[in-house]
Amino acid sequence: MLKKDKAKAKKEQKKQFAIDKSENARKQQALHRLKPLLYSFVLWGVLMTIVYIPDVHQAVMAFFIDFVVDSTVFVGGLLFFPVESTGDSLVSVSGYTMKVIFECTAYNFYLFALALILFAHWSAKDKIINFFILLFSIFLLNTFRFIVMGYVGKSFPQLFHQIHDYVWTIVFGLVVFILYIWRNDKCLIQDD
Repeated sequence: MLKKDKAKAKKEQKKQFAIDKSENARKQQALHRLKPLLYSFVLWGVLMTIVYIPDVHQAVMAFFIDFVVDSTVFVGGLLFFPVESTGDSLVSVSGYTMKVIFECTAYNFYLFALALILFAHWSAKDKIINFFILLFSIFLLNTFRFIVMGYVGKSFPQLFHQIHDYVWTIVFGLVVFILYIWRNDKCLIQDD
């Protein structure tokens, strides 16, 4: 009887050891997959700090505002939306004029995409492909944000700031995160 109990206890101990080992392996794998994301947040914070150095800030701000105004007018025109620039950093959509400020340029999402790409466990080829996918997606989303917000401002001016401040910020964050997860899973599958 005692021998059976010892054998049973030893069997349970081995089983528990295997479970613990498997759990530790899962935790290590999760940490390995999260490290690029964590490092990206740190780099993003550093890049955001650099962007707000006064001399750097003025140059980066001017570039992004001009880029957003010009690209919104260009893409809107290509798609036959009534979009025009009505002055310095102003975009008009169907008669509703909006001032483009630095925070509306999605610069922070471009910087975060750059940080994600730098730390991702991908091949150089995948990094280049995914960088352009993220940049193009952010670009299109931001361009359409201005067009949509022009129509929202014209039709529902009382909702403009709530939609602009909350909905679009959440949408941008989700899109960048979902694209990263999708591309990360795709690249990791190809590496296996």
